[in-house]
Amino acid sequence: MACIGLTSDFHATHGSREIRETKYRLEIRIEGEIIEGFVAGMDYDYAIRMLEETVSSLKGKYLDDVVGRATDENIALYIMNELRSLPLMSIKVIEDDKKFVEVFPTDFDEARYPSVLEFNKGQSLLLREMPDQAIEHLDNATEIDPEFAEAFNLRGRCQKYLDRYDLAMLDYFRALMVDPEYGEAYRNLGNAYYYLDMTDQMIPVFTKAVELIPDSALAYNNRGFAYQKIGEFELALADHDKAIELDPSYAEAYLDRGNAHKTLGHGTLAENDFMVFKQLTDSGADTYSGIGMH
Repeated sequence: MACIGLTSDFHATHGSREIRETKYRLEIRIEGEIIEGFVAGMDYDYAIRMLEETVSSLKGKYLDDVVGRATDENIALYIMNELRSLPLMSIKVIEDDKKFVEVFPTDFDEARYPSVLEFNKGQSLLLREMPDQAIEHLDNATEIDPEFAEAFNLRGRCQKYLDRYDLAMLDYFRALMVDPEYGEAYRNLGNAYYYLDMTDQMIPVFTKAVELIPDSALAYNNRGFAYQKIGEFELALADHDKAIELDPSYAEAYLDRGNAHKTLGHGTLAENDFMVFKQLTDSGADTYSGIGMH
């Protein structure tokens, strides 16, 4: 198979927590047999025109509103969708001449992309602390694909941030009806039970989450926090220990473990944990704010 390459450049802004401008360079490869002197028998001007039309829709835009959370991968998939009528071999997105991502047709599911794009937009809006707007896109995603477990789960999280715990719980149940082994949905359901004071149900649900996603520091820390709610501080310590073992930079876990130590009268251990929590938060480490228990 022969291939041709097309290139284009554009600048755009992006970022969920910190908006920044980036220079992007696109490299598009088209493959096919040589027919009448052209790869895939294609008029190059047509391919170039399609690429430039796609690039013009991105130039100077805030990419998160166009492609969802503006990772290089999501940008590449968006472009692949726009150019799907071409016999594409790959699309490469180069960011500020420092790094690149290359995606292939096998990475792209044309049938699912409309719902995935709505999900990506909802995810971006939630990260920007706009849950109401995020719900609108997640409504679209679940309407397009009623089997989209991740979209139900994310919509539940949006409802949680709006203090609509009953609605959040319904969405987590919908996610689990689609995928009964979805650990994150169990974790989020446990959080809903916690806030609704359904203490008899929260520990079994968190335990199911830990079983399904044993590498999740969040799941262990959430269960530890739930154990604190019912006065099981030794069990809570074990879970906070595990969360910190899995992710030593998880600031919130040190805070929670410090509170457990303090309640148990372990003054020195508590102060050490509070000190590490302050160091991590002062350094800008991710406290899992917005996605953890608190």
